[in-house]
Amino acid sequence: MVYGFSPCGARGEVVRVEVDVRRGLPGMDIVGLPSNEVRESRERVRIALRNSGFSYPGDRILVSLSPAEIPKTGAGFDLPIALALLAETGQISLPDEVLATGEISLQGRCITVRGTLSAVLAAGERRIGAVVVPSPALEALRGIGSVAGEIFSVASLQDLSSEGLRRVDPPAAGKGEQPSPVGMDDIRGQPLLKRAAALGAAGFHNLLFFGPPGSAKTMTARRIPSLLPPLSPVASMEVARIYSMRGLEEERPFQAPPLRIPHHGASLEGLLGGGRFCLPGEASLSHRGILVLDEATEFRPQVLQALREPVESRSVTISRAGRIEVFPAAFQLVMTSNLCPCGQLGRNQGRCMCSLQEISRYWRRIGSALLDRVDLRVRTDYEGSARAAPGQGELRLRVQAAIERQQARFSRSSVRFCRENPRNGLVPPEGAEELFPLSGELQSCLQDSMRRLELSDRAASSVRAVARTIADLEDRDPVTAGDLQEALSLRASGADRLLGREVV
Repeated sequence: MVYGFSPCGARGEVVRVEVDVRRGLPGMDIVGLPSNEVRESRERVRIALRNSGFSYPGDRILVSLSPAEIPKTGAGFDLPIALALLAETGQISLPDEVLATGEISLQGRCITVRGTLSAVLAAGERRIGAVVVPSPALEALRGIGSVAGEIFSVASLQDLSSEGLRRVDPPAAGKGEQPSPVGMDDIRGQPLLKRAAALGAAGFHNLLFFGPPGSAKTMTARRIPSLLPPLSPVASMEVARIYSMRGLEEERPFQAPPLRIPHHGASLEGLLGGGRFCLPGEASLSHRGILVLDEATEFRPQVLQALREPVESRSVTISRAGRIEVFPAAFQLVMTSNLCPCGQLGRNQGRCMCSLQEISRYWRRIGSALLDRVDLRVRTDYEGSARAAPGQGELRLRVQAAIERQQARFSRSSVRFCRENPRNGLVPPEGAEELFPLSGELQSCLQDSMRRLELSDRAASSVRAVARTIADLEDRDPVTAGDLQEALSLRASGADRLLGREVV
């Protein structure tokens, strides 16, 4: 039995490839909802087999791809169709069950296709004993370990005729953690920005940096991953599978959390996923990492507002006719923005000519609904001194210690969600009161602040989580009044502060 792989959706589909050769007019028919590139396989396979020294049958050939109701896409069906045809005609022998994926050139050379890593992982889940991939695809399988059965590589059909299938072991992942080329030491001064970045990294909280151009907003956002610990093997393979579905195996991070910075002209499908083949977007590519929206107010409003559900549910659901795909999207959202459209507001020597209506319209592009899901809002300024600004090493150690405290706390919880997502910022609002309890005095302080600042219940849960992260970052068990006040100050960014009328 020969299987192929269709790289469509969140995880792809394993497809059974059956070949029947019977008497009739010479030709090949492919059935089972094949796309145009799959239909073109018949010509590539015919020429490649003849150029590689194999005998192409002069009979009628039927190729059936099942399940029949699933659309088949991608050029990776060349290799499984060729192997199934050669096995049917007795020219080669194959294992009892084998999954193959790869494109074939007219000279018979095997070419890597999108979704190779996902295909190997799917074969392991289906308990398919053997997988055949092109030889150049072995690099895409680096660090995969023993999650699948036997892996065979084939460079070309000529090698298949002379040497047969060659069993190989995927390359091992690089040992040791590579130091980040950038860090917080690149930023001079800015103790408030570094403090907020450490809090966001420790608790997986969403952030907003807003201020005049050149006040280290983007620099800080790009350097937050340098504070995070490496991904676990399970999380690393989860991220690698998403990258494989987009054909980005060479760009996938092995240990470092992913960092995605899409351009502000990104489309809705490019950010959330979807499109013709229903592929993951930037939100899923930043899973277990950070999604930076630099100059967030320049993104289209409908694109920004579409992020509200992924930020809340940590997943993206794409509904199409006949199928529903759910992409993982547990990312940390970091947004940066100027204070006004011209960028001069907040500059000491600048002269802003924007009207209040223009500034209000500028900020309405983000919208209060998305802004309500941002835990930390920090007004940036030109602060170039080195006063009380901790270094990269100190911040990283404190962040990792805080994460370890959270993991230890949530490992004792009976809630399954907490064990799978042991970070304060990932706790849903309905579980914040139970998981982040406050004393009676602090509870009254929070309720008074909710009425005074007009905070929603979601915002109150966010304040609880941030206060808990502040205590974790300071290596304290109980949450103090100072922790709660700091969390409220980082949350309470009203209209005056967003418009630059109030100094942080």
